[in-house]
Amino acid sequence: MADLYLFLFITICIAIVGWSIIRLERIYQFPFFMASVFLSFILPQAIAIVDNPGIAVTNTALERMLIYSCLCVAMCWLGYQFSPNENRLNSLNIEIDEHKLFKAGLVLLTIGLGCSFALSRIEIQIAANNQWTGIATILSFFQGTLNIALPLFLLRALKNPSVLNIALTAITAFPTLQAIILAGRRQPTVAFLITIGLCIFIGKRYIPPRFALVVLIPIATYVIPLLGRLRGKFWELVFTANWEAIQSNSQEGLEAVIEGEILELRNATLVMDYAVQLDQYGYGRELWNNFIFGYVPGQLVGWQFKESLQFNNNYDLAGFYGYQPHSGTTLTGMGDSFMDFGFFGCLFFALMAYVYKTLWVSTIKGKSMISTLLYISLIDSAMVSVTHGIGRFLNEFIFKVGILFLIAYYGKASKSKETKLYPIP
Repeated sequence: MADLYLFLFITICIAIVGWSIIRLERIYQFPFFMASVFLSFILPQAIAIVDNPGIAVTNTALERMLIYSCLCVAMCWLGYQFSPNENRLNSLNIEIDEHKLFKAGLVLLTIGLGCSFALSRIEIQIAANNQWTGIATILSFFQGTLNIALPLFLLRALKNPSVLNIALTAITAFPTLQAIILAGRRQPTVAFLITIGLCIFIGKRYIPPRFALVVLIPIATYVIPLLGRLRGKFWELVFTANWEAIQSNSQEGLEAVIEGEILELRNATLVMDYAVQLDQYGYGRELWNNFIFGYVPGQLVGWQFKESLQFNNNYDLAGFYGYQPHSGTTLTGMGDSFMDFGFFGCLFFALMAYVYKTLWVSTIKGKSMISTLLYISLIDSAMVSVTHGIGRFLNEFIFKVGILFLIAYYGKASKSKETKLYPIP
């Protein structure tokens, strides 16, 4: 049955991509982005774990994981089909003073660049779980202001391509480009390309031809995993036109995934099975622990106090299965959502889809600048909900919503905008 569920998963993902390509503006919308992540990140691992489940993974656990993955990706489309509440849309339709918005962008840029510079000058401490700890986590947290500043200045540059606007856009993009070219980071690469594409669509209503999409989607599926394998060496090989080395590394990377020795999806499968076997669900404890980890600085309040705020949500995979997740791997969004809520965890993806639909309609129909900046800056956070977990997404969502709430409060024009929205599609 595992092969059947795998086929169903592939069918759902391809159907969502096809739904997007039928009307090309849908490629900038939430279901397309999420289906693309499931195809590029989850599918190769799903094929690998079906072929090589490992000693600890039973057929029942494998089938459960595949069924749940089908539900999660399906919810990304289904939740998007509900029409947003018109009162909520009107509440997002805030007229922002352009001058104040520009000054807010400068503040975000200053904070982001300052944190980026400081981060490059300190010794980063690594905790036992291979995650950053110490002052680096605070600097990395506030460096995220650049993710909001970039679309802000890029949209200004597209509207008014002055030297100042272009220069500020380039300065804002510099740390991200540095992470892309020198470190070969996948998430900044994808986030940067999405930001560029969305800004061009929103600012100029440009949609690439359908043929280009058919070609680019397989290329992206090929290149993104390769970036993760080669890191900064990828661009070195591209700039030197060493295509043979790129092909060789790609083949080795594909074989490594297919062999299935290290798979995040295996982590997810066993965590899900552990929750079922021991009837041990978190009921939101994992989300809470992630929130405390991200928002309570142990350097200021003390590590012992920070730990006291967290629940003991220890899943002893090593003791129960004789399996130890590889250092640096994640539980994926399927793993941590099921860990907390069981099969009902897939509804989190439906809720995300509804939120993004609201922001999309507010951006396109209501012309809301706040919704526009929030939508663009949150797309990469949505992808993280698949690759890393819904806890990581929730932390980024709270941060970006908080920043834009402050911008809206500061930059609100003297008279509120009373614009009647178009009928919601």
